Amino acid sequence: MAGTRFGVRFRWVVILLVAIPIPLACDSGGEESGPTSSAPTKILPPEGFSASPDGFSVVLSWSAPTGSAKIVSYEVRRNGTPLEAVSADETTLTDFDVGPGHSYTYEIRSHGPSGFSDPLSTDAKIAVPPLRAARLEGNFGVKAKVVDQSGYATFEGSTFGWHFRPKCGKGPCNVTWRDVTDKHMHALLKRKQARYSGSYTGLFLVKCEGTRSTSFVELSLKVVKARAIAGEWRATRLTGTLSSSELAQFGCVSSHAEQAVQAKLRIAG
Repeated sequence: MAGTRFGVRFRWVVILLVAIPIPLACDSGGEESGPTSSAPTKILPPEGFSASPDGFSVVLSWSAPTGSAKIVSYEVRRNGTPLEAVSADETTLTDFDVGPGHSYTYEIRSHGPSGFSDPLSTDAKIAVPPLRAARLEGNFGVKAKVVDQSGYATFEGSTFGWHFRPKCGKGPCNVTWRDVTDKHMHALLKRKQARYSGSYTGLFLVKCEGTRSTSFVELSLKVVKARAIAGEWRATRLTGTLSSSELAQFGCVSSHAEQAVQAKLRIAG
């Protein structure tokens, strides 16, 4: 028998790998997201720093800087000395510890977890109010010197304690004048600019034959010095004249005296 050959055919199968594109993540708008931006790292100084003198205070104001790293507070200095630390939510500060006629330099810088910003500075000068703006109030020690007199056997200069009470709640205005010891001696003094004047009729300094005489007293005062006290412009020194006259009474002749007055404010404490 002839030999028989068995043939086996093999079929090669080739598997092709096809790359399938995978879409990139999209944002809510369907556009591809870009790289995440980093937060600012530099602390910037505040913007628009300014100082506004207001009577006997200075109002400081500023704005928060844009594009700055986190700010937790602002440090404010006056003439190189720390004044106050203000929270990051605040943009104003009022300095009440100032005086008329003085100049101040203010400096501010931002403070954050990583340190301080560069400083900004501004200047302020407190104007001196005129004497006519001074409020006349309080107790004054008074010395009076005789400059002219007639009709008296003797008439010597006097010392007084005077109290002035304004007729308004704030600023200069008419005042009630009263002697601290002889409280019955009082009068309304009307104000005109820095001057005050008024009159009183009653018992004063004069005696006739041991009896106190009735006197007509005229008082004219002028504010010559003032200063800031407790945030208010106050009169501290006065000059003026005190004239008194008596009609003939109790067997005494008519008389007249004029005294030059110097008064100084007494400040408690």
